[in-house]
Amino acid sequence: MAKSVPALQNIPKTTTLQYKVLCTHPVQGVEDVSASTDEATREAEETLAYIRTTMETAGGFTPISGWGLVLVGLLGLAAAIATSIRSEGPADPTIWIPTAVLAIVISTTATAKKGNKLNIPLWSGSFRKLAWVMTPALVAGGMLTFALDAAGSNLLIPGTWLALYGAAVTAGGTQSARDFRWMGLCFLALGAIAFVRPEFNIWLLGIGFGGLHIAFGFRVAGKYGG
Repeated sequence: MAKSVPALQNIPKTTTLQYKVLCTHPVQGVEDVSASTDEATREAEETLAYIRTTMETAGGFTPISGWGLVLVGLLGLAAAIATSIRSEGPADPTIWIPTAVLAIVISTTATAKKGNKLNIPLWSGSFRKLAWVMTPALVAGGMLTFALDAAGSNLLIPGTWLALYGAAVTAGGTQSARDFRWMGLCFLALGAIAFVRPEFNIWLLGIGFGGLHIAFGFRVAGKYGG
């Protein structure tokens, strides 16, 4: 006959029942701590978003990628050189339209990477504001390009591009770093020169879409973290 275990036989049944009740009863303190942690995390995220918005408005931060601007500038220089070689006029659409499309892709991709690094979604409030203030001038530039080309006034197209792009960038600078306001004003100045001295159009396009993008791109990358 098997021997009984005295130690187990001596444990009161009430003790076992109390143990089961304690194990199955929810721990209210742990749930409270978890809820408090989630709330603190949300408050921290809201605070960071507010700080970013305040810095952008004050001109101390920009989500735009400076390195993206440098690449766009190199692309603009290449387009200006290619246009001068082809001798089809400074506003050759077969060169500048693909260049503009590729520049948008490059800038958007680089800015998205910077946004991911800073935990800022691509279509956040910052980007939406920039899009709203810049798009009208850019769309107007596109419409005027087709109108001037149809009217045979191709010499006015480079000045139109530079001036309206400058207007768009200056407007974007009101929602971002102040450096973009100066960049936009430089484009406006080049546009004014292009209207008065169209014989320098190809040089002005190279200086604007090439040189200015590169110069301000390096400044933005060094000053605003990429």
